Amino acid sequence: MKKGSGLRRFGAGVAAVLMAVTGVVASGGSASAATDLCVKMVSRYVGSNIILVPASSANSQTCLIGSGLVANYKIVVQFQATMVKCYGGLRMASPYGDEYVRDLDTDGSFGPRTQAALKAVQKNIGATVDGSYGPNTRDRMKFIDDRNRYCYAYR
Repeated sequence: MKKGSGLRRFGAGVAAVLMAVTGVVASGGSASAATDLCVKMVSRYVGSNIILVPASSANSQTCLIGSGLVANYKIVVQFQATMVKCYGGLRMASPYGDEYVRDLDTDGSFGPRTQAALKAVQKNIGATVDGSYGPNTRDRMKFIDDRNRYCYAYR
């Protein structure tokens, strides 16, 4: 046995435990690894229609909204209103399965009911059902137009 190899194994074990405890992994990376928070809504043309989509402070439409990831009240209110308008007929995910997305309060709080509504939307659109909004959900989701009348697909 080489001198110091036991110490290296011990160090590697400690590092593995720390990574597991803190949730740090060396993988291909999730969308959240380098994605900014959504802090505002921006206009996006879809054909001749304008939809309002979440964006970062740098106007990137690749951004995140979720429990503990929310940058401000206004973005959550608009996001909730979008889900209510575009997906109101869906039943929310557990434990709110007896409620519809249209019953969601547009209160600016990304709490458990908003997360359950988003999970219902994600399931309906075939996105990863994780209760957080990011590029995977954005690409499949419908958004309300700038007149709050109709919903149009992002892509």
